[in-house]
Amino acid sequence: MKKLLALLLAAIMSLMAVSALAEWPERSIELIVPANPGGDTDANARALAAALKEELGWDVIVTNMAGGSGSVAFEDCLANPSDGYRYVFYHNGGVTSELMGMYDFNIVDDFKLAGMPFMDYSNAFLINAENGNFNDVDSMVAYMKEHPGEVTFATETGNFTHLQVLAFEAAADVKFNVVDAGTAAQKITELLGKRLDVIGTQAGLVRDYLTTNQFICIGTFAEGTIPMGDMELMSFKEQGYDVVFSKFFYLAAPNAVDDAVIEAMNAGLAKVLDNETLKTYAENALLEISSMTPEETEAYYTAQTEVYADYLADYID
Repeated sequence: MKKLLALLLAAIMSLMAVSALAEWPERSIELIVPANPGGDTDANARALAAALKEELGWDVIVTNMAGGSGSVAFEDCLANPSDGYRYVFYHNGGVTSELMGMYDFNIVDDFKLAGMPFMDYSNAFLINAENGNFNDVDSMVAYMKEHPGEVTFATETGNFTHLQVLAFEAAADVKFNVVDAGTAAQKITELLGKRLDVIGTQAGLVRDYLTTNQFICIGTFAEGTIPMGDMELMSFKEQGYDVVFSKFFYLAAPNAVDDAVIEAMNAGLAKVLDNETLKTYAENALLEISSMTPEETEAYYTAQTEVYADYLADYID
């Protein structure tokens, strides 16, 4: 009898959990963005939040929490998991930061990855059109060989653009003067003011500056040419510099969050794939919308970590 009662109690508890999950989400979901407003990470998070609201009726709040190359946001989420209502929305800058020992946690070990909604192959190096020393990648490389260490490149130490710099330097046999200039929005401001020579960011984020000829895209990290309206953005690979990367954006929640909630969030991400507003945003931002499962997301993240580790070998203890 006791065994039967225990089984009945377990069944009731399981049904209650399923019933409670069926109502998820019952309140607002928070996407924590480890960047200030104005950059591609922030813009992508807000586009996703709007699509989830439009398609599913979910209330999704975007909170900007910059600092520590993403560590501030991740640590805050770890400390306050909130039953799966808080997710860090970040990109592969977390991989480089982790490899370089900038985190006191491990993303794959301490978090569950709920999905990877965006893939971006359009990250590019950009210069101000009024740059008097070079106007394309070949003239930049030639100038850098004549003036080693003089050309400034804006990055955030340990972030994705730092990896791009290292890969490009290896491919072109040159050295930048790397400057820690903050977020994407701050880099754009610095390039507009001609206080820096080169920045790396999502090409779609600076579309207006490219179409008005204020900025020049000297190369992307795609395999081939990317069409952007009436323009065509050539890749570095097409121009003889074999460096190809994707910038991927994912949602991470602390391990304390129930697997069923992670699956429910992933199902929500899959349901917005055909949202017309999101598709238009992705097209304008030169993004690909992805539908990876949590398992596929973790596997992709792990594989990219191994690739990045090779480039960052000199920086890893």
